[in-house]
Parts: sequence; C-alpha cells; structure tokens
Amino acid sequence: MLSPISMSVDNYFDRSDYDKIFIKEQILKAENPEKTMENWLACVAKSNNHVYDEWVNSGFFVIERKDIKIDTKQETFEILSKHFRLI
Repeated sequence: MLSPISMSVDNYFDRSDYDKIFIKEQILKAENPEKTMENWLACVAKSNNHVYDEWVNSGFFVIERKDIKIDTKQETFEILSKHFRLI
C-alpha cells in the first residue's frame, strides 16, 4: 500500500511513533523551527520518492491511497480480497 508523497509528507507527524515525536521535539527546539521543519519534510519527500517509484513500477500489485479519510481498512480489505479472489 502506497500513499502519494504529498500525503506522506503532510501527515508525517500525525502518528505518535516515539521516533517521530522525538524528531518533532528537536525540530521545535531549533534556532529556526519553521525552516528546519521545511527542510526535514523536503528530505522526507526526496527519500520516499525513489522508493515510491520503485514499488509502483515493480510489477507487484500495489494499492495507492488517494484520500486518508476515504481509504479505510475495510475498503483496503475489499480491494485485496477482490485482487486475490478471496470473495
């Protein structure tokens, strides 16, 4: 399952993973937190970009999320079930 790079960047700090909490705390302590956050998210986008492209072009079945509010677990399960002919 892949999310567009913009979704990954925009929602990067939405989860409460310890490492993300730590990184955000450090960014907010920086001399210029806004610029530091902008730089960090640009790095996230750049590092995710090649991985995203590799998976999309891998030949494997890929589900691409389009909307974080619409793409629910149930909808994902239904897509997977149809693809693998489980239903």
